[in-house]
Amino acid sequence: MTVKELASDKTLKIIKGNLYNTINPQQQERLMIIGGSETLTARCLDAGAIVLPVTSFSQIKQNEFHTVAAPLSIHQYADGAQWTAKAYEALKEGGRFIVDFAEVDFLPSASDFPYAETLTGYWERLRSVGFKTILFEQLTAKTAKEALLNGWTEITPVRFPVIINRFIAVK
Repeated sequence: MTVKELASDKTLKIIKGNLYNTINPQQQERLMIIGGSETLTARCLDAGAIVLPVTSFSQIKQNEFHTVAAPLSIHQYADGAQWTAKAYEALKEGGRFIVDFAEVDFLPSASDFPYAETLTGYWERLRSVGFKTILFEQLTAKTAKEALLNGWTEITPVRFPVIINRFIAVK
């Protein structure tokens, strides 16, 4: 299966609910997950994707992945802003970067979550590294239970409702 075939099988659509639904992993799809969410990784492997959970820039090769996904765990990295550029480099032409970004106000603490921007900042960062197509939707969780069902374990200590910006950016 070529990159073009994988890309044509993928609908560029943001699905409400957990990030897995938007990723919609396919057999033999090369998928990188920033932050290494164990549950997300296991579900993608069960779907037949080839998954590499990544926590370091040194692990990333250029043009290697069909999809790069980043749950909210990207906020835990002080160099989180650089992950956007690294995701772009890691993607094959036509590949997708699917990421959940929280607004600064919805992360519990700057010391625990050093990377945070506004919606405009995230959009500009994606555009500036070269992504051609950017889709986005704001998703809301009104309770801690809803946040957990979405896989947003990082935000459970904050006040509700919370708004998460989900992006699909295409190289």
